[in-house]
Amino acid sequence: MSETPNQGSSKTIRALDRGLHIVELLSRRGHMSLADLRKASGLSNPTLLRILLTLQERGWVRRNIVEGRFELAHSLGKLLGDNARAHPLAELAAPYLLDLMGRQAGWPSEICGIVDAGRIEIIESTRLRGPMALTRTALGVRISMVMSAHGRVVLAFCDPDERQKHIETIRQIGTKEEVLWIDSGKFDEEIAKTRARGFGLREANYWQPPFDPGPELAAMAVPILSKTGVHGSISLIWVAADMELDEVLALGSLQDLQNASARIGVSLDRAKVDAPSFV
Repeated sequence: MSETPNQGSSKTIRALDRGLHIVELLSRRGHMSLADLRKASGLSNPTLLRILLTLQERGWVRRNIVEGRFELAHSLGKLLGDNARAHPLAELAAPYLLDLMGRQAGWPSEICGIVDAGRIEIIESTRLRGPMALTRTALGVRISMVMSAHGRVVLAFCDPDERQKHIETIRQIGTKEEVLWIDSGKFDEEIAKTRARGFGLREANYWQPPFDPGPELAAMAVPILSKTGVHGSISLIWVAADMELDEVLALGSLQDLQNASARIGVSLDRAKVDAPSFV
């Protein structure tokens, strides 16, 4: 059985903790002298110098010439890479996703983030192995903005100019089925219905590769909103043959989804994470 780090079963590495503390201080305050770092960290000069030398050799920290002050290296961004950090929405939403799973008797949920014009991606999920996730993880899967509950609710609640940009992009990169939905007018009708009821529904029989086909799934999703706009969406998934939508709603599932979304939105505002924009 795999182990996950937790404070009850593992001990922290003191030297690593000290090094990360110095990185955090430099990140918050900018360039600092050795005296500044000693005062802020409580560490001795010899300990600080060993940490700083290590960080300099690894390319994380530089010491400027004129003042001899320490700062994070500009090349640190390249060193870490563009994809080194967790998606902020995934990180902030994870606790609420787990809480939602407990409330819904184990039904899985997913968080979708807007990654580009016309593109959304599953960035966090509680869809574990079982009938609703036979062999593959959901993370990183880009799903249809036209056929999925996630895509429909994102488009229904985003700014009209943003929606138009998404739709223009889908016309260029989407599948023939997606473009046909848009051109036929069915998609406009579905977006209007979605906005009126407050949640999006997955199109019947829609499933997204690379998921392995299994029992037909149903899903509903609500938007994740902050003061700056739409960040993505959060969904609830169930086996379509097991329960009708009316039964799902009767369980209070929509209210649970909306409450989780609202709490995530507050967290995004507190963290000052702006909604993506492509106009």
